[in-house]
Amino acid sequence: MTRILFVVVVTVWLSSASAASSLYFDFSDVSVKVDEQLELACGVEGHFRHCFWETERGDVFQVEDVHAGLHPNMRASSNLTHNQCGIVVDALTERNFGKWTCRVYFAGSTLRAERTIGKALSCPEPFTQVGTDCYYIHHESDYTWEEARNVCQGLDPNGDLAVLNDCHQFQLVWNKILVDYPTSWYWIGGSDRYQEGSWHWVSGEPVAMGTPFWRPDEPQADGGCLNLSTPYGYFNDYSCSQKSYFICQILY
Repeated sequence: MTRILFVVVVTVWLSSASAASSLYFDFSDVSVKVDEQLELACGVEGHFRHCFWETERGDVFQVEDVHAGLHPNMRASSNLTHNQCGIVVDALTERNFGKWTCRVYFAGSTLRAERTIGKALSCPEPFTQVGTDCYYIHHESDYTWEEARNVCQGLDPNGDLAVLNDCHQFQLVWNKILVDYPTSWYWIGGSDRYQEGSWHWVSGEPVAMGTPFWRPDEPQADGGCLNLSTPYGYFNDYSCSQKSYFICQILY
């Protein structure tokens, strides 16, 4: 059975004004999936002014607002003893995965604890997990965009060229290539072959234009298929008949 663990990193700052304060934080390892409920425990001994939860994606939730019912899908824990800053997420979404930081503010000082929530995946060969998805990074021979797509589709019933439409996930894949694979060009699953200038992923979603995805001055209407340039970490408009390495993804 596949399990994932909460990886916990706790960093605490205290000024002399709050040196007697203590942070209560849940360090237990938990296996989680999309749509499951998750309780995030965080409390403090001593007087404090405010507490917040912040996600790796940049979402910030003031605990008082969560407890007041102002955030859908979130509520107060049933037991707030030593858990004044705790919250419950009723149904996890993909966006919830990543680092959650509990910040407790005093007069002139802060307590902070971090907890990373991962996604349990079982990636079939030759795919490996990067962030929240399964990828296969092919770097041994060159293919045209269509040839590369055929290879991806033949590897798994849900396989296709990669859809990198999330900034965080895009960064993780790019960093993975920079560390473990040749610095080169890689086909990914976007094109405007059906309507010039209308870029869509193989999943049907529109490709976001401009920063932070595209290289400056791209696309230039001289290509038709989407290529990731790993030396720079940008999307490029590239001729579909050219040959390149490629990135496959299991699209659930």
